[in-house]
Amino acid sequence: MKKWIYRIALAGALAVFAFSAYQLYKIYEGSKQVDDERDRLAELAQEEEGFVPDWTALKAQNPDIVAWVYVPGCDNISFPVVQGDDNDYYLDHTVMKEYNIRGAIFLDHEAAPDLSNENSIVYGHSVDQGGMFTSLDRFEDPSFFEQHPYFYVMTPSQNYKCPILAFGKTTEGSPFYMNYENHDTAAHAAEIEKAAMYYRAQDVSNKNLVTLSTCDLDYGFDSINRLTLVGILEPTDEHIVIE
Repeated sequence: MKKWIYRIALAGALAVFAFSAYQLYKIYEGSKQVDDERDRLAELAQEEEGFVPDWTALKAQNPDIVAWVYVPGCDNISFPVVQGDDNDYYLDHTVMKEYNIRGAIFLDHEAAPDLSNENSIVYGHSVDQGGMFTSLDRFEDPSFFEQHPYFYVMTPSQNYKCPILAFGKTTEGSPFYMNYENHDTAAHAAEIEKAAMYYRAQDVSNKNLVTLSTCDLDYGFDSINRLTLVGILEPTDEHIVIE
């Protein structure tokens, strides 16, 4: 009897081990798929004088590609940005339209693809194993926020160096997600300041904002809690070097 109990316990332990190994393999494969796609698309850029996306080549890969976002200091946040017909498809499909629970980095489907709205929202997942927009949580550290004052957004018509206006631990529907129709960015910024964890006072008159949004893993995957990083869209001719 004891031998049978031992054998059953051993079989159970091996089954748990095999299942755990399989789950880890799936996580690894999902992460590798996203990273491989990103790296392959990044090759469609000139880098002799900075990172210059070949938009014709990128759109030949996927016409939904509308921009590229790069956040210095955040592990691997350098991604093409897609825009779908809704905000659901790219939650679980990569930029190359392959099913993957990590999804893609995507612009809100109602936003102007040239980022001409007062506030353009760009979404990306946070995941336990890192990748996508996960490392935006580094901005919770006040010294990191101070030492990293901008991020970049590149589009087919214009590149932007985005001074960071604010970082927030917030929820869906907060001022970070508003898009004022009267284009009063100063009033919008005042609302953001009230809701922000960290804020830099800057002149935003007649300027547009771009907000990077991801899940706040402190509250789990299914909560309405979000991390947001708001930048001011400032056109630039700077040679952008992705490190």
